[in-house]
Amino acid sequence: MGGLTSMSRPQDRAQAAQFYAVVLAVAVWNPAAQQAAAARRTSLSENARAFALLNMAISNALVSVMETKYHYNFWRPETAIRFGDIDGNPKTNPDPSFAPFIVAPCFPSYPSAHASASYAALTVLERLFGSGHRSLTLSNPAAPGMVLHYVKFKDIADDIDDARVLWRHSFPFRPGSG
Repeated sequence: MGGLTSMSRPQDRAQAAQFYAVVLAVAVWNPAAQQAAAARRTSLSENARAFALLNMAISNALVSVMETKYHYNFWRPETAIRFGDIDGNPKTNPDPSFAPFIVAPCFPSYPSAHASASYAALTVLERLFGSGHRSLTLSNPAAPGMVLHYVKFKDIADDIDDARVLWRHSFPFRPGSG
């Protein structure tokens, strides 16, 4: 599903992958929090606290995840797919022509920074606003013409998880796994 020419990726999932490839976690979760706060009509001081907690959680998650990425230093899935013959795992086959739907950033793959920041944000927002239904609409100038609609904060986090698979993975892989 993550290959450039994949025919099994639904168009709405392609759009989600493209959106989350260019829109940073802070630019996803701050608008979601803003919409939840507006719907609840929270006060200025409640909003200040909510946004401080939200952005501290995102920042702390990103600091931790970047340190962890360089500790484990796992290669990106597209590299693993192209060079599956040199990973020490006889169950993987290389696909030297594999091209990802979206080119990955130039830092190690594991763990996912966007997912780590997003689950920190999700935890804060669900504690502040609850996990129930609401109307959330996400758009961003970095993704012109794309608008995503959600009813729960968890739905956003799920899409962020799925986007990682839809844009570059064709199978789960860890160097040396078998």
